[in-house]
This record gives sequence, C-alpha cells and structure tokens, in this order.
Amino acid sequence: MDTNTATSHNAAMRRTIMGFIVSRAVCAVTRAGIPDLLADGPRGVAELAGASGTDPGALGRFLRVLSAEGVLIEPEPGLYALSEAGNLLRADAPGSLRHFTELMSAEAYLVWGAAEESLSSGGSAFPSMFGSSYFTWLTDRPEAAERFDRAQAGLVELRLLPLLDWDWSAVDSVVDVGGGDGSLLRKTLADHPHLSGTLLDLPHVVENAEEDGVARVSGDFFEGVPEGADVYVLSQILHDWDDSEAVRILRACRKAIPAHGRLLVVEQILRNDGLPDPALLLDLHMLVLLGGRERTEPEWERLFAEGGFTLTSTRTGPRSALLEARPSE
Repeated sequence: MDTNTATSHNAAMRRTIMGFIVSRAVCAVTRAGIPDLLADGPRGVAELAGASGTDPGALGRFLRVLSAEGVLIEPEPGLYALSEAGNLLRADAPGSLRHFTELMSAEAYLVWGAAEESLSSGGSAFPSMFGSSYFTWLTDRPEAAERFDRAQAGLVELRLLPLLDWDWSAVDSVVDVGGGDGSLLRKTLADHPHLSGTLLDLPHVVENAEEDGVARVSGDFFEGVPEGADVYVLSQILHDWDDSEAVRILRACRKAIPAHGRLLVVEQILRNDGLPDPALLLDLHMLVLLGGRERTEPEWERLFAEGGFTLTSTRTGPRSALLEARPSE
C-alpha cells in the first residue's frame, strides 16, 4: 500500500470514528434555533449569534463544519444558508426532522455509551444504564414521553405515503395498534373520510391523544386488541421488539382480525446488497435502545407465519415499506 492510499484510509477511518461530532453539532445548532432563523434566506454569523444567544466565534466554527457536511451552504465567507437537506431541520418544514433531532440528542444518544452491553448480551443496553426498559422509563417521565411522541409524529408524513396509496375503497374500519398520539391514524382518516378509526395504546399515551373523531382505547397490544375491524395497522411497532415479542403482538392481532381482514405493517425492509443504508443504522439503534431489530423480507415472511399471517405483498415508499398480510387458514 502506497503512502497516499494509507493516508486516505487513515483520514476516512478517523472521520468515521469522529462521526458523532457531526451528529452532535447538528443537534446543538438545531436546538439553538439556527435552522428556523435561516428560513427566510442567508444570514451572517454575527446576526445569527445575536438572535440565538450563542457565542459568535463558537457558532462560526459549528456552522463551518455543517457547511462542509452539506447541511448548510456558504454563499460567501461568513454568510450561511440552509441546503435542501438542512431545510428538514426547520420546525415548519414538511417532513421536519426537528423533533427527531431532539430525540436523538437525549437518552437515545446517551444509551450508546453502553453499546458494549448489547454487543455482549444481544439485548438492549438501556436497562443497564437507566435501570428499566425504555418504554417503562418513559411512563414516569412525561417530558421524555412527549419528546418521543413529537419525534414519531414528525416522521409520519413520509412514513405514511405507502399507507395512503393503499386501496381503502372496500374498507370501513381500521385499528391503529400502538398508534401513539394518533397522528398517523388522523392523517389516514383525513385522506379517506369514509373510514372509522380506533386508536389503541397504553393509558398514559391515549389520554394525551387528540380525539378528532377517533375512538381511543386503552390497552396492551401484547394482551389483546379491539376485535372485528377490516384493517389493522402496525406502524413502526414490530421493529421495537425481538422476534418472540413481535410474534406475541401479531398473535394478539390474529385473534382479533376477521377472516376477510388485512394487516398492514409499516416498517423498513433490510436490503442484502452490502451498501450503506440508514435502515442498517436503525437496526443497530433498535438493538441498543430496545432489543429490537429491522428485518429482511424473508425474515418478515417467517415472522408473519409464526404470528398467524401470510405476507401477500410489499411496496416501498421514500421512508418505509408497507407489508400487507392476511390471516392464515
């Protein structure tokens, strides 16, 4: 290996190892409100620092890094604007990642300090660092739970696209299983107003959900779900759990769903092409945070079969895939 190649590999590896610095810089600048201050166009560092209450020298150094990373554009020295990607950090942007940024800067980031625990145990590292499972921990911390709900609601817009494109014409009723604050269900009903919808989640979650014509049911999807609906939706639920727990959720849905019913699962489908993929990062994050996992299509087929369903189709959207399944005989 020649010197230039060795130097290039060294630089690339150092950048990979220090990648958390980019993530933390994005979080810090977003929490300071810089993306919203840039909503109307380029502004100088001094002006941004004055409006955000930050130190001009430090802010300039943060913005310089984010410009090099493609989050910002520097049309002239000391003047910054949002790139197309950076626009997603604005609170008012369609598909905004603002709340996701806040989520990933809190306990979802801190748990990675114990990632070796997941590597050795094959389960979540969260209990060893925080004393309980993540969702149990959230029940006693309303501010953290609200942050989680805001982040999930912010991801709904792109996640929802394959669900909205599904043919709902012959459907009368839908149950959103583990639907959080109801954002996904409300948007689905708004687009298909002939539907009646039911939201199922834990009591402390459901009580904070807006009604808007949605029936709210408190419950535990491991124990049972409302019976008799035409369609059951599980959106970003099964990846929170390992296979045994995911099968429990599917079997609870299977007991409730009529023979003509359909199960719609909104999740990632892992590719096997060896190329970089955000879903691969999410897979690791699910392991460390929750003990869950993302899955390949054959893994989904096996999971559905064990849960009492047959996978009938998949369609991929810009943020997630829609997996349709019917009850097995």
